[in-house]
Amino acid sequence: MLRCLPAPEAAPRRCGASLWAGLPGRPARRATPLLEIYDTLNRRKTLFEPLDDGVVRIYVCGITPYEVGHLGHARVFVFFDTVRRHLEFNSLEVRHIQNITDVDDDMMRVSRELGVSIAEVTDRNQEIYLQEMDALNVQRPLAFPKASETIGEQIAMVQGLIDGGHAYEVDGHVFFDTATAPKFGALAGLDREGLRNFESDSMPEEPEELKRDPLDFLLWQPSTFQGATFPSPWGAGRPGWHIECSAMAQSSLGDRIDIHGGGADLSYPHHDSEIVQSESATGAAPFVGHWMHIGTEQLDGVKMSKSLGNLVKVDELLAQGHTPDAIRLYLLGSPYRDEQNFEPDALDGWERRSDTLRRAAESAGGPRDELRVQPLRNEFMAAMDDDFDTPRAIEVLERIATGIESGQLAADTAIPTLRELAGVLGLRLGAE
Repeated sequence: MLRCLPAPEAAPRRCGASLWAGLPGRPARRATPLLEIYDTLNRRKTLFEPLDDGVVRIYVCGITPYEVGHLGHARVFVFFDTVRRHLEFNSLEVRHIQNITDVDDDMMRVSRELGVSIAEVTDRNQEIYLQEMDALNVQRPLAFPKASETIGEQIAMVQGLIDGGHAYEVDGHVFFDTATAPKFGALAGLDREGLRNFESDSMPEEPEELKRDPLDFLLWQPSTFQGATFPSPWGAGRPGWHIECSAMAQSSLGDRIDIHGGGADLSYPHHDSEIVQSESATGAAPFVGHWMHIGTEQLDGVKMSKSLGNLVKVDELLAQGHTPDAIRLYLLGSPYRDEQNFEPDALDGWERRSDTLRRAAESAGGPRDELRVQPLRNEFMAAMDDDFDTPRAIEVLERIATGIESGQLAADTAIPTLRELAGVLGLRLGAE
């Protein structure tokens, strides 16, 4: 008999066997999924095996709340919410952590421009983010650690890197010495020469003249800005971008984690830097079992970006009358590693498909049919176990809906199946 594990307070559990409980001859849902995940580092699908039996540790790079988010952010968070739901459906306990980067250049700039504190900017935009994610039925992570609240852990990690010969201090700046990390750039798939020529709009500005090598990166830097200045052994200052996530991940989940994710644009330099500094600091390798990166959301073929202002915002789509289910279907309707180009008319099509699912969930269905829906249920689970193939899973839901409405599938088994599997994708089907 399948057993539902106890849930963290912030994340109610789903039990994958609920539909078949009490039905003779029906196999219980396996406790550990035969799940394969494409790992960015290894560049292939590999069988997912949690570090600890029955527990999955997930760290997702969250928002930098100097501005409200956009559909590209929503795609990342909806997808990892779906990952979590599928793992929980398979009776795994998920410890999902998502950080808040409230100490960085942009936070300081916006605080200065608006004449309010960094904390006020953070709280205002974090609240908007939470409202949008609640509307999209995104479950809240177990915790939202803030960079500003883990300064002690970051300082300890930086000091440990210095003591271990992996970092050096120059005029109050501390840099990671990438010469001590031969695998630096492995996530990007580039050697040191390739990294020197790499261009990205996520590369932070750093004092190149103080570095031993241009590839070295900041761990600590001087600062006098209120709300972004903290005492340290190297003088008053603030952490570098990358060390924040390493420290928050370690303090929340331990030296090693099962899944680390974020947008594809974070692969280098952010996540490559996390790997070498985390493994150098702790000696525990690999730091991450599976790296997962979500393709960028584009508008007119250009990546949505706060800096460019070419944004489509969730609250705007909701104000236009689009339903949360249709938005989720759109975001899950393309393979997660692919780039996705937003077309306003496309949401109308997803509204129609969402309506079909909702209508089927409320229809009469057919007479008893000896569980004819079971092969479709198996297809859905196989799709999700195949690197979270949500487009194929959605297509299976639509076939179940068609079978219900045509009377080919029985109401007493197919409708609960439709609702249960739709729940794995975070769809409400009108049950708001």
